[in-house]
Amino acid sequence: IRFLVIPIGSHPLAKYVASFDSRFNSIFMDTAWRELFCRTERPASDNIDVAGRVVQYLAGANVSHQFPISEAMLTYKQKSPDEDSCQKFVPFIGVVKVGIVEHSLSTSVDSDDAMGGNTSILSSPTPPSAGPYGKEIGGTPPQSPSVSTALSGAGSPCSGGEVMGLQVDYWTWQGPEKKKEGEKRDVGLKNTLKSNFRSLQVSRLPCGGELTPPPSMAMTVVTKEKNKKVIFLSKKPKEKELDSKSQVIDGISRLICTAKHQHTMLRVSIDGVEWNDVKFFQLAAQWPTHVKHFPVGIFGYTKPM
Repeated sequence: IRFLVIPIGSHPLAKYVASFDSRFNSIFMDTAWRELFCRTERPASDNIDVAGRVVQYLAGANVSHQFPISEAMLTYKQKSPDEDSCQKFVPFIGVVKVGIVEHSLSTSVDSDDAMGGNTSILSSPTPPSAGPYGKEIGGTPPQSPSVSTALSGAGSPCSGGEVMGLQVDYWTWQGPEKKKEGEKRDVGLKNTLKSNFRSLQVSRLPCGGELTPPPSMAMTVVTKEKNKKVIFLSKKPKEKELDSKSQVIDGISRLICTAKHQHTMLRVSIDGVEWNDVKFFQLAAQWPTHVKHFPVGIFGYTKPM
């Protein structure tokens, strides 16, 4: 079985495939294709053979690229206040992004309606893809859960100028050279990051080649911090401005993200599908079942991995 990825809009999975498959890149990543599918308004002229390009992909994608499958465990609140929190395990192969929504301003909405509405998440929006299947504890893949989303403008997820108060605990793989003598399991080093985030994104897509097992993820964060420079241009005291600090942390095997305030709910985007009213979530670099990879059809490897 091979799954064929046809990018309708910008998606990190398609960009990654284009990085090593030049034919995929020429068909789906050229200017004409991007202008047709990445713009909000319809182009004046349609001078691109969409069907022809798709047929080329269908006929020529005879090689399977095995994408590792990671796991996201979401703990979210039920629709009814009397119900306890519920957990759901969701596999992903690309990117997890975090937005935030105030619990006090949220209105109960079915998640299918929520994902179809005018929603946005922090950092660049990702168009919904044919999202990953969900997995109930001890069950089969279910329909989307009933969760909540904010409808009020004041309760919508953070825009680029707002921040999220989060605590992120993550474990990094130290590598085989740092193992103790006689120790068989891999050693993980725990780190904690507490800050006001402008954005938080976790990617499972390899960067410049995959390391030896165990698999790992990379986290990109933009935090808000005070500017130490104070310039006095008048007699009135001037408030300190806030700067953004960007940081990339790779080699992550496990990650737990929670909001600083317990009444604040998270909005989590997993491979382009949004999950709302999430109390906290945990990510693991490997999906813990016998299914370890997601096969995607490509033309071939024209560039080194």
